[in-house]
Parts: sequence; structure tokens; C-alpha cells
Amino acid sequence: MQQAAYDLSTFEKREKRVTPQKPRLKVAKGAKTKRKFDFSGLKVVATVAIIVSLAWGVLYSRAQVTELTSQISTAQNSLSNAKSEYDYLNLQLESKTDLSSVETYAVTQLGLTKMDASQVTYLTLEDEDKAVKPKSEVKTLLDQFSNGFLNAMEYLAP
Repeated sequence: MQQAAYDLSTFEKREKRVTPQKPRLKVAKGAKTKRKFDFSGLKVVATVAIIVSLAWGVLYSRAQVTELTSQISTAQNSLSNAKSEYDYLNLQLESKTDLSSVETYAVTQLGLTKMDASQVTYLTLEDEDKAVKPKSEVKTLLDQFSNGFLNAMEYLAP
């Protein structure tokens, strides 16, 4: 029994296979041969141009992000300053419109005094309370017009 691991016939020399070659055209001496243009240099230049443009795009976008971030921080600082000024002005307003400060200003600056009990007057009505509905404007306007017309007729009539 022969095993494949010990089969040494696989390493014996074999005949080389001959591949058929393409027939070559004979070129006459002095005739110009057409050369194919080599695009490998152009490919390298195009690849480098694409890489440079992508790198420039990334750097430009980073610059824009940095600029916008600085503008945002400036706007936030301005907003915080405005909020603190708003709070300060609100406190000033509350202190000036406080009831005790208004009363002090009225007494010291305007010379006003508090109301006495003698200044209070009470009214009592003898009749019942009732609501009076006023005449409508259209009705009063027609009444005035008719009164004016009648007065004019009395003046004209002998």
C-alpha cells in the first residue's frame, strides 16, 4: 500500500508544456511604430489631485466650524451679560416701586399726607337702588332731528 506522502513520482521531471505564441508582425525599418499613451502618470496626478482636494475640503470645513464656534461663544457671552443686566434692572424697578418707597416719596417729595377719618363722607340713598337704562344714540339722534324740524316748521308757519 502506497501513501501519497511517500509518493516521490510527483517530483520527477516532467516535460514542459509549450504554449502557442502569437504571431509577430514584422515592422519595416524606418516605419514609425504607434505607441500607446501611458496613462499611469495621469492616474497618479489625478489621484493626488483628488486627495489634495479632499484634504482641503476637510480643513476648510474645520475652519468654518471653528469660526462658527467662536461666534456662538461670543453670542452666549453677550446673552449672559444681557440677562445679568436685565436681572439688575428688575431689582432696581422692584425696589423703586415697593409700597414703602412709594409712600416715602409721596410724603417727602410731593408733600402728601395720609387720609383722616374726617375726610370720609358716607352717602345714604332714600330711594331704592335702581338701574336706569340710557336711551340709544339712534333714538336720541332722531328725537333731536324731529325737534329741530318741528322748530323750523313753527318758525316758518305764520
